[in-house]
Amino acid sequence: MPIDLWNSIELCSAVQGQLNNNKNWNANSISIDSRVIKTGDVFFAIKGNKNDGHDYINKAFENGATACVVNKSFKEINQNRNLVFVEDTLKALQLLGSKRRAISNLRLIALTGSVGKTTTKDFLSSILNKKFNCYSNEGNLNNKFGVPLSLSRIPRNTEIAVQEMGMSFPKEIKFLSDLAKPDIGIITSIGGSHLQNFKNVKEIAYAKSEIFSGMKKNGVIILPADSVHLDILKSEAKNYGLSNILLFGKADKADCKILSAKVNYNTISITIMFMGKKVDYKIYSHQLHNANNSAAAILGAIVAGFTIDEISGEFPELIGSKGRGGIYYLNHPSGSKVTIIDDSYNASFESTESALRSIRNLSLSPPVLVLGDMLELGKFSSYEHQKLIPIIEGIKPRLIVAIGNQMSVISKYLKSNFETFCFKDAKAAKNIVPKLIKNNDLILIKGSNGMKLDLIIDGINRHFETLSNQDYFTEMGKNYVI
Repeated sequence: MPIDLWNSIELCSAVQGQLNNNKNWNANSISIDSRVIKTGDVFFAIKGNKNDGHDYINKAFENGATACVVNKSFKEINQNRNLVFVEDTLKALQLLGSKRRAISNLRLIALTGSVGKTTTKDFLSSILNKKFNCYSNEGNLNNKFGVPLSLSRIPRNTEIAVQEMGMSFPKEIKFLSDLAKPDIGIITSIGGSHLQNFKNVKEIAYAKSEIFSGMKKNGVIILPADSVHLDILKSEAKNYGLSNILLFGKADKADCKILSAKVNYNTISITIMFMGKKVDYKIYSHQLHNANNSAAAILGAIVAGFTIDEISGEFPELIGSKGRGGIYYLNHPSGSKVTIIDDSYNASFESTESALRSIRNLSLSPPVLVLGDMLELGKFSSYEHQKLIPIIEGIKPRLIVAIGNQMSVISKYLKSNFETFCFKDAKAAKNIVPKLIKNNDLILIKGSNGMKLDLIIDGINRHFETLSNQDYFTEMGKNYVI
């Protein structure tokens, strides 16, 4: 059912724009991608590094856009189409997101972290939706384009919004926090993601602390008690004038303390303690670090208005999503099943280590490892990849498929004589890897998004679809998103 997100007068005023006609119209949603435009959407023609949205205005209208926001220099021939002229379309989108935040009587929870942002966001949103009208950003809308886009889409009746914030450089999260003005800020973890733009992980801790910038002085901060950089995070909070700090994790000082976390195949049974009370619950995951992410989310829900008694049981709605640790199964021609762990969306040392160590929770048989390079590590790249060598050797895989230069290099340093195939990129591997799969294989596909390992997954799916007349998606494994 279409929703009245913005009307023409509101939107034009918010973006400081000028309408090309006197027509009144409503926006059902906001988009910056002409390919996904639906009837009633407003398209912002943003010029990026590779593409200019102004080249896709005709496509946006063909797909049902009710209006397009364009730069003043744009020349329109068809005067019957609704346009809003602005000085800069990206700035206009940011103004629109800021306006929605300013006029909405809602609380906003912002999350950042080197690992676990999306997991924690999805977990937290699933809890909040049980009690509030909750809105959370779709996918990975967490940068200078995604955050204002997500804010601009917040429905009018929203009570709580959950917004993920990512970064590649210093000062990026500060800008996003100042735009979103969080009431609650969560940092899930500090690690080596995007190291190429920083001198060390300590600098990343300072950059993640920028999430405090837009918060009110009475805002609440939720931090990882087990992080070696906790003192930096707490010190930065103090520098921003914030004193309401809660901790999650295994450490005794944690306000939400994980007492136990036990994995049974793809389910984790967790016991936490909050204010002297124990709570038991389950999440669907085979990766133990998701216990930490769930504790962060639960603490966020408590701050938002849940009681500890309202959080217990299991969360069956949490199912692994594409590229983020989801498990699914394929029918092998022999009659057995092949298990795929699709963790192809992103990779750092911390997340790759966790993915590798978690394999044994699913099977004791030697797995197949399809590993793509971990990107954006700069001068630390070789070192971060080499740290994986003893972990891989300990797993004793049946087969290693190395995608990219760095993974190919470390595969040659493995002491054990594992069967190994090396490819320069996923495109070169996508038609060969499926033919290497045997019945009952457990396959981990892990790498940075830029390595495009989804091409290999598509190749596997097409291969098995060709071999079998039956639906190859026979069962979706319940699994928590990483």
